[in-house]
Amino acid sequence: MIVFDLNTNDAEALLRHVKEFKPNSGDVRENARLREALLELKEALVSHLEDASTPAAPKPERRI
Repeated sequence: MIVFDLNTNDAEALLRHVKEFKPNSGDVRENARLREALLELKEALVSHLEDASTPAAPKPERRI
């Protein structure tokens, strides 16, 4: 699981780079591993941005 502490602008910029990057290391297996890692990173960034755009649920009132 990947957890980010990024502002929205930085997360969006990183997401753009992740989407555009094409592995070309010359090693087919290394490229496949990198593609898989980038896919995981992309999914985590999308989730982070969705969470950031969803207002936090109000905390229930505590009565004593």
